[in-house]
Amino acid sequence: MSYHDALNYLVQRTSVIELYDQFGGRVAVCPEWNGRVMSSTNGGLEGDSFGFIGVQAIETGCVEDFGGEDQWTLSPLIYSFDIESIKDNKTILQRSLRMADANGVPVELHLTRTMTLLSRNQAGAMFDSAIADVLEQSEVSVVGFHSENTVRTQERAYVGSRKRGMFHASPHSAVIVPASPASFTQEPFSVDIDYLGGAPHGRVWHLPDTLLIRADGQKRCQVTMPFSTAPPIFGAVELRSGTLTLWTFELPDDPEEGDAIRVYNPGHLHGDELDWAAYYEMNCFAAARELQPEQPLTFCQCTLHINADNALLDGLIQEIFGISLEQISRKMFW
Repeated sequence: MSYHDALNYLVQRTSVIELYDQFGGRVAVCPEWNGRVMSSTNGGLEGDSFGFIGVQAIETGCVEDFGGEDQWTLSPLIYSFDIESIKDNKTILQRSLRMADANGVPVELHLTRTMTLLSRNQAGAMFDSAIADVLEQSEVSVVGFHSENTVRTQERAYVGSRKRGMFHASPHSAVIVPASPASFTQEPFSVDIDYLGGAPHGRVWHLPDTLLIRADGQKRCQVTMPFSTAPPIFGAVELRSGTLTLWTFELPDDPEEGDAIRVYNPGHLHGDELDWAAYYEMNCFAAARELQPEQPLTFCQCTLHINADNALLDGLIQEIFGISLEQISRKMFW
């Protein structure tokens, strides 16, 4: 699906704020759907649409699977945001709502969600120097955005948070997780190969310092790890298009027990072939934290999509993850 097709579909069903730059970077934000970034592209209107859009779920009202590559929820409910401002490739959304906290106590919460389309310099500053060097090259296509998600209350409350991104799966995609051999046996790090159905063989590979997860949306498996031992950068590569996606997550304070990162590749319990299920997810779960009156909690995420030729992409992946494109291809697809 092209970004133009995705945008046309979205504007017929909900309001859309679009952030864009002169280099082809575009981000589609939907205030009425939890302020989600539903999709982005680094190739202008005719470029690839990176975020998964759950067409069947939208048409049937299945909120959980609407899709979107940057979602922030405090509950499974869908709620709209009011637009406070749109300026300088940044939009600020706000919402107040009353709901039960993690202990079941009714509280009024004030939510602010700030979405920023990043310049190349801003994106480079949020990652390491190797990424910044690649982004300086004109032949590289890139779109990056940062979400800052803040909750406040005038009452004491216990608040947990979920950051979720749903992305197009393909037979040529793999999620890359830096992980030392020791972390594979360190609880609560787990690789669950029996998740919601039969064991999906050929889904997960352990390399010396890297974990590879197939991201084709065809067989159910997930990898979870405590936030305290998670790497600073997660990645995914789509070998056919030469797309590298990178994520970083930031929680309000020192990691709590229960904070976790989850990589999830869904599938079909009974062999159903449903197009809407062809996605994979990156999740960041924040355990319930005590929220003092007028003391905000902020949850952040940065997403970066890079398209480059194989030589540049290979050098960048080796620099960040210590693994080559050839190793990924041989391990997962040959």
